[in-house]
Amino acid sequence: MTLKEIIENFKKERLSQLPDNVKVIMMKATEDLINSGIEEQLPKVGEKIFDFTLPNYDGKEVRLGELLEDGPVVLNFYRGGWCPYCNLQLNYLQSRLDDFKKYGTVLVAVLPELPNMAASTVDRHSIKFYVLLDMDNKVAKRLGLVFKLPDEVVSIYKKLGHDLEKYNGNDKYEIPVPATFVIDKDFTIRYSFGKADYTQRAEPDDIIEVLKTLQ
Repeated sequence: MTLKEIIENFKKERLSQLPDNVKVIMMKATEDLINSGIEEQLPKVGEKIFDFTLPNYDGKEVRLGELLEDGPVVLNFYRGGWCPYCNLQLNYLQSRLDDFKKYGTVLVAVLPELPNMAASTVDRHSIKFYVLLDMDNKVAKRLGLVFKLPDEVVSIYKKLGHDLEKYNGNDKYEIPVPATFVIDKDFTIRYSFGKADYTQRAEPDDIIEVLKTLQ
């Protein structure tokens, strides 16, 4: 089963459980974000990404440039461990980790979370690849990924038990659109995927096809 199929099945069940007024608010928020043009400002294939250093949940600093010395990097930005769609993607990537390793790939997840919350996410999903913390979305902002959640959506998330203040350690309610980039060893972006609709995620098979061309 593809990641898209898994997400679609979950989405159908999820939507069936939400009141109509909530679905209307969520759909409008997504439409507004699409219309904001945020997708158009994402880094594009052929552009070069800047080098950066982020800590993991243990406080160890990890630099993109050092990871690229081992091979291409698949860089995934997530909304957070509170997001069920992000968790579906994390789980799926973990299940396909050996497929990525065949191509000498370094898999990286970036979350705007506090160390203890990220550690919980890693433990909960038995993640065996890099999970880095982008506190206050500093790297994600430089990539044009970040937006502020509308107040109506914040209210809905709170009712659903999505405590972003607890996860992120602030009350800004700023999150990145979920995005995936394949970064070549010279920092060139070979694949770029980011959607304002957070239920749409990069398909691992598509990523692997790109990785094959980098051998």
